[in-house]
Amino acid sequence: MFKKDDWIFGLISIAVGAAAIYFTRGLVSIRSMDPAGPAALPTVVAWLMIVIGVVHVVGAIAKKSPAGSESPKKDVKGGVRQVVIICVACAIYYLLLESVGYILMTPPLIAAIMLGVGARGARGIITTSVFTTVFLFCVFFYALKVNMPLGILYPLFN
Repeated sequence: MFKKDDWIFGLISIAVGAAAIYFTRGLVSIRSMDPAGPAALPTVVAWLMIVIGVVHVVGAIAKKSPAGSESPKKDVKGGVRQVVIICVACAIYYLLLESVGYILMTPPLIAAIMLGVGARGARGIITTSVFTTVFLFCVFFYALKVNMPLGILYPLFN
């Protein structure tokens, strides 16, 4: 169930969860119509990320590596490469989302994340990226009436 390099994911999950809890502390003072308040959901999700991270770290530590397996140094390099790919893709997405738009920026982000976690097969990656983007856009833009960043496609939707 657990791979040897799952501890990297676990530590990142714990760090992101802790950062989310830290940065959502200020939301508690904001008045809201919701009785739980605006910080409730992000805090619950952050704690779940921390729990998942701890489970991955403990599972990776408990897993014995078979004799003759790859060196830990190689595992760390592969894990760091995956994290870098995903972080760079997220940074590019964040920087260009408003100007280019959700519909054009999300498929490359999903594809980069899939490549970062080891998915192979261009057809599957492209199909998943495009259909996921279209589905989420339709749910949020049309069904939930959320203002999505349309970027250069703005004239097509107004």
